[in-house]
Amino acid sequence: MAPVHAHGSHGGGSELEAGEFDFTPLLTVEGHAGFDDNLEIPEKHYAADFLIGGEFAWGLGNDKQFSLSAFVGPALVRGGAEHFYGEIHVHDEEEHEAHPTRSRVDFKAYLEANYKHSDRLNVQAYWNPYFVTSDELKFHAEEGEWEKFESKGVKNELGAKVKYAFGDGDVDFGLGDSFSDLIDGAYVSVDHRQGWGVDGVFIGNYTDPRLGVGFNYGEIAFQIEGGPRFYTPGKYASALNSRTDWAGEIMVSRPVSDKVDFFAHWKFIHTWDNAEGWGDGYQHHIGTGITYKL
Repeated sequence: MAPVHAHGSHGGGSELEAGEFDFTPLLTVEGHAGFDDNLEIPEKHYAADFLIGGEFAWGLGNDKQFSLSAFVGPALVRGGAEHFYGEIHVHDEEEHEAHPTRSRVDFKAYLEANYKHSDRLNVQAYWNPYFVTSDELKFHAEEGEWEKFESKGVKNELGAKVKYAFGDGDVDFGLGDSFSDLIDGAYVSVDHRQGWGVDGVFIGNYTDPRLGVGFNYGEIAFQIEGGPRFYTPGKYASALNSRTDWAGEIMVSRPVSDKVDFFAHWKFIHTWDNAEGWGDGYQHHIGTGITYKL
């Protein structure tokens, strides 16, 4: 997720006139946890991200705007590293254990190009590289063999997203708005992503069409969205077929001061596919942190 746009801390927050330029340096600190409970041997990871970067924005006139965002920093990881959705470990028929719970410092980055055509239509393209800093190995004394859980190298994710809002987004229950006003905060979006492992193997791709709504209660902003996830695995996972899962997200943010925003979010995915290496059940990702405008 983009720590700036996804958590409501977009740049300077004001419209730019044609030819006007703005740069906003930002620091995001987030603690998060992931739980892949649908797997036969459930996996989990915990991490703390420290990302520094900023947003360059140019006004194009008629409320249009183009911006570039870049963030980079360390991730303090305990357990498995972040991975592209749907990735499985292709093993032989021997028994394998869950990922060992060890600590490591990885590095991650986020690069995004964003075009705001109007208050209602927005287009994004992004790249998420993730650097695993060391191999994760465990020695099984009884078999006299090493088992590899992580490989050193760079994982890559590319994506593009289109979002269309039905209204102006100005819905505040703290000011007397009612549920009938939620149409002003409703939107639809389509997000497509593709992922590669550290060895360059294509993990797969998915497309998320979402219906969502955003609203405020005073200074607290809420965003709720959900929809099907159309997933297609890479050829490395011969046991998996294309499938349709269900995914959603709930986000909350609140300004703490003129420079600091607090945010929290919960992503959830349910899959019904009980294929080998996968499984019927839920995956969860929960995170919270702050974004500081330097």
